[in-house]
Amino acid sequence: MSDYQPRLSSRTSHFVLPKQWASMRKAEALEKETGKKVIHFEKGDFQGDEFYPAKHIYEAAANAVHEGHVRYVPGPGLPELRDAIAEEATKRGRPTKREEVLVTMGAKHALTQSLLTLVDQGDEVIFPNPGYPPDEFWITYAGGKVVYAPLVEPNFGFDLEALEGLMNERTKLLIINSPQRPNGMAVGHLAEIAEICKRNNVMVLTDEIFSHMVYAPSVHTTIAAEPGMADRSILVDTFSKTYIMTGFRVGWCVASEEMITAMDIFQQNSVTNVPAFVQMAALAAITGPQEHVIETTARLQAKRDRMVAALNTMDGIECAAPDGSFYVFPDIRGTGMTAQQFADYLIEDYGVGVVAGSAFGDRGEGHVRITYAAPDSVIDEGMDRMAEAVRNL
Repeated sequence: MSDYQPRLSSRTSHFVLPKQWASMRKAEALEKETGKKVIHFEKGDFQGDEFYPAKHIYEAAANAVHEGHVRYVPGPGLPELRDAIAEEATKRGRPTKREEVLVTMGAKHALTQSLLTLVDQGDEVIFPNPGYPPDEFWITYAGGKVVYAPLVEPNFGFDLEALEGLMNERTKLLIINSPQRPNGMAVGHLAEIAEICKRNNVMVLTDEIFSHMVYAPSVHTTIAAEPGMADRSILVDTFSKTYIMTGFRVGWCVASEEMITAMDIFQQNSVTNVPAFVQMAALAAITGPQEHVIETTARLQAKRDRMVAALNTMDGIECAAPDGSFYVFPDIRGTGMTAQQFADYLIEDYGVGVVAGSAFGDRGEGHVRITYAAPDSVIDEGMDRMAEAVRNL
């Protein structure tokens, strides 16, 4: 082995493997070492044969490849796909034209490009606690300062007075996501948050990847539709969740034409463009029949109810029903364990992978994140194992 050590840049000194995937890495290692079956509730993805894209999406991707759509295409995206996304954003109440749309390599790429385009050395970015760790990663990389806005239980809402108190002349951006990661709750008081941001000249990065996974009576709304917020916001979404296209890696963002132009320069000098055949599958998804989306959301709502009911029978655990997403975020403080202790106990002794809520910030302590986009049989077995684990504490 070579003794040579590469001289990494100072900007990479904070690099660590994603905190929210630590449980997944541990679960996969345990399976490999022991051969035992692990119940994977820690993955932020779909599991099982009931969760696949609709047939017309597959066919569009395959046809595009067979027809030779394997060359470079315009950096910001295929015009017809940008038009369809503009129509989707307009339906949400944010009037949008093609030039205000950028097609990206998933929502994470959109978030990354937004932060690297906006955040300068010394800028402050207000970040929800608990929140989505990759955002912190890129704020820090850009030389910005993460300022944490504690979310208030039980609904994990912003304390509006405290939120405004965090803002000053260095504050450039507020990040929200709704339904939230990791707890699935919709962000309320969007009109009030918009007014606070306008008063303080702060932009909003609104992460809406679960926009179509919202359960009645809750409804999805976007802060980008509030008066005066169209050009003060960057709306990020993805095809991954709505259309079960996680492996396709295609998402989008909507912002002012000036912002999209700046981000397109970034995109063309990094990934160049999202593959044409992937974009054509995305176009088929967003313009084709939507019954599959409705059916998937109904299926997930039933699974949410199934898991919430099971969790609430366990001593020391309380679980509110989230407004959307495919996560629950039960309170496990009644067990007397920390979130990480409980997550480690479940995986090591009972073969159930969950994510410690502390991976998403200190306000996630006392909770674990559990994914329910899985077969009912897997949910039932995992809940049975978890119930036994709690009984045996």
